[in-house]
Amino acid sequence: MLSFSLRSGSSGNSTYVGTSSARLLIDCGLNGRQLARALSVYDLDPAELDAILLTHEHVDHCSGVGVAMRRYNLPLYLTEKTYLAARSSLGKIDESLVHLITPETPFAVRDTEILPFSTPHDAVDSVGFRVLDSSGDIGVCTDLGYFSRDVRTALCGCRVVFLESNYDVDMLKTGPYPRFLKQRIAGRRGHLSNEEAGEAAVWLVRYGTEALSLSHLSENNNNPGRAMVTVREALLKNGIRAGQDCLLQTSPRYKCSPIFESASLQIETEGSSNISTKRAESNRLDLRGCHDVKR
Repeated sequence: MLSFSLRSGSSGNSTYVGTSSARLLIDCGLNGRQLARALSVYDLDPAELDAILLTHEHVDHCSGVGVAMRRYNLPLYLTEKTYLAARSSLGKIDESLVHLITPETPFAVRDTEILPFSTPHDAVDSVGFRVLDSSGDIGVCTDLGYFSRDVRTALCGCRVVFLESNYDVDMLKTGPYPRFLKQRIAGRRGHLSNEEAGEAAVWLVRYGTEALSLSHLSENNNNPGRAMVTVREALLKNGIRAGQDCLLQTSPRYKCSPIFESASLQIETEGSSNISTKRAESNRLDLRGCHDVKR
């Protein structure tokens, strides 16, 4: 099982997750040419994708979905409210390809199990996804105002997580954005700060996460260095050494991230060869031990 970010940030978001039975694209905020070019970095072809999973209707996540559906005849999985909100952005599509899902209700694409879970964000029905198969599991949660109980429950024990680390508090405060936008970003339905991402990272690693990719970094209110330092320091204060006790990286804005391979948690980079999905012992979706997790 492997995953990587194609693009990450307000300029466009998309994450690839490949399992032993399915090739999935979570969000598609890229145009057709950008999508094909990004996947080709790791010798992947968009025509071989099995489905698109859409987290919410914001343009940086859905602008390329309609094009990809029409060009490659791809099924789309999203909630009903998100579908209604995104219809104008999708354009004319084959509605038989649309599959409506419900947060906290697992579904399957081929033999790959997927759990959509609610996220606190200013969209009509924003969700994240946890993707599971026999070789591991991967969570994508890149737009959320706070690390909610629903999110914690859904990601408890997830080995690889793409986690939002959107803004640096001081950069946002002193930056040029108008007051209302600053309040929206820092609000409970906005985005996670680096400090909040650090707190979330500590919780996730304590409950079994082994690799984190800090995602959706703001171009104006953050940078990869600040995000990495802040989260690394939060981990270290809690006795967790990034690079030894867990893997930590950022998802670049305009290029593909290194690959996380869930079975072995080896990192592949652009130009690497022999990328394969390794199978490990069965990893079934079982959240029974996480339902009573307190914030």
